[in-house]
Amino acid sequence: MNFISMPLAFFLSFGVVLALTPLVKIFSAKHGFVAQPAGTRWHKEPTPLMGGIAIFIGIVVGLAYFLIDIWETRLLGFVLGGVVVFVVGLWDDVSSLRPVTKLLGQIIAACIAVATGIHFNFGGHQLFAVVLTIFWIASVTNAFNLIDNMDGLCAGTACISGLVLSAFAFVNGDSTVGLVSVVIVGACLGFLRYNFPPASVFMGDSGSMLIGYAFATLSIIATTKGVGNFVATIAIPVLVLGVPIFDTALVSFSRLVKGKRLSQGGTDHTSHRLVILGLSERQTVLLIYAFSLLLGVTAFLYAYLNFSIVIVLSVALISGVVVFGLFLGEVKVDPMELPSALSERKCPAPAILGTNVFHKRAFVEMLLDLVSICLAFYTATLLRYEAHLIPSEVARIWVTLPVTIPVKLVVLYSFGLYRSMWRHLEFVDLLHITKAVTISSAANVVAILMIWRFDGYSRSVIVIDWMLMIMLVSGLRLLFRGLRETFPGGQKNFGKRLLIIGAGDAGEMLVREMQNNPRLEYHPVGFIDDNPGKIGRRMFGIEVMGNRADLRRIIVEEQIEEVIVAIPSALEEDLAVFFEPCNDLGVSCRRTHDLI
Repeated sequence: MNFISMPLAFFLSFGVVLALTPLVKIFSAKHGFVAQPAGTRWHKEPTPLMGGIAIFIGIVVGLAYFLIDIWETRLLGFVLGGVVVFVVGLWDDVSSLRPVTKLLGQIIAACIAVATGIHFNFGGHQLFAVVLTIFWIASVTNAFNLIDNMDGLCAGTACISGLVLSAFAFVNGDSTVGLVSVVIVGACLGFLRYNFPPASVFMGDSGSMLIGYAFATLSIIATTKGVGNFVATIAIPVLVLGVPIFDTALVSFSRLVKGKRLSQGGTDHTSHRLVILGLSERQTVLLIYAFSLLLGVTAFLYAYLNFSIVIVLSVALISGVVVFGLFLGEVKVDPMELPSALSERKCPAPAILGTNVFHKRAFVEMLLDLVSICLAFYTATLLRYEAHLIPSEVARIWVTLPVTIPVKLVVLYSFGLYRSMWRHLEFVDLLHITKAVTISSAANVVAILMIWRFDGYSRSVIVIDWMLMIMLVSGLRLLFRGLRETFPGGQKNFGKRLLIIGAGDAGEMLVREMQNNPRLEYHPVGFIDDNPGKIGRRMFGIEVMGNRADLRRIIVEEQIEEVIVAIPSALEEDLAVFFEPCNDLGVSCRRTHDLI
């Protein structure tokens, strides 16, 4: 068996699913296997189910032609377990099984896989490997089942994961994983033709659970070659399947802290939150595809990176994921309020989750800073010794961190870093962070000097650690604010079109308040200012469009509905030059003190 057969296998499964899906759609509609719109469902029209049947047949046909050439014992577990999961999913599509019944079927399928040799390899820790494998297979199967909550999301993510696995297999000479991966990619891509927004058919649990089980087992088989350390063995499958795993973790955590059942349906997934923030369904699906591809490429590189670099990348990715999860956690997802939130999603601000965890987010902020402290010190040492760490240097890292962590956290805490609001981060806050980090690094040097007399410690490491700490501590906070300002739902620039006269401090305060308080229902379009040095420049993304001579033209061209004069020092007799053109054009004009 060689890799030349992979394109043939791809087109075989792709063609079968492409031709079979319309027939399955007709069959489902005729026999009433249709997903009806409901409170916990995202679609708005009745949509046929059972697309998983076409995917299953496509995979079977694609593999059957080559099965004799690639046969090995582990494929028996892959096939039998896949059949079990498909039957359980199909049963659920027909008669809605209890969650515990589906979980039982997934565990049985996982045990079949383990019995035929599909399990993680951790040397002599066989029991741990078996337990982790069963947990992994059941979790990933459920993760793909949960991510099938928006048109095209599960099928498209599966295509990307399959492509990454096939590329990984090709590089490592694993024709079995490569062939099976491209067969699944072909089947999912053929189905995506009918499932991409707006979808005309759903795959149902039979399809999503089958795909989840297939990738859970394939990711384990793929890491038996070309991976030389424990971290990469775990990290590679986690990253390849990172999007469904992140979504499952986010949903599970948010439901647990709200006291809700994990098994219940809901519109609290990553995709739903992104749509509520203002993205269209297509934009959301494509953005998640991009995330999946980024994680997949990172996973591909993991097998070929130095172990120390793998550690650094892992910690950095985890920190970024936590910040992104915190950001998404603020989005309103209450099913009772969701319809109004969607219809008015251009103006409301996301509501903070009503839980102690998010109201008292200082705990999570401190945890992220703890990660930053460890990552900065480790990376600084790594850079100093050009990634060639001898055992004594590694030992020094683990000995020093128990002192460095509390010293730096105490200093950061004393500077009030955990009382600030990330969403209102300003330049003065960055200066405050820099000062706090600098003093924490100085305190750390004093502690090292008192305990170890600086014997064996590199001064370069201390300097690099200080610079990295500033970047990480401020960067994570800037990332949170950047996410709020990037997504349309976070910018809140919708409402009455407003022109502001005066691009000074008063104008800045006015725009800031309007962007942070959607209830004012204003959309600042631009500024007018007589200072020629300000014309053409931007403040909060809003352009200074001209001076007072351009007032009439700007009102007409930009369809201004209201004008506000943000010049507190202006005398009443000087305001006629602004009020008269507005009155002539029928546009309301007020001073800032009329609003406050």
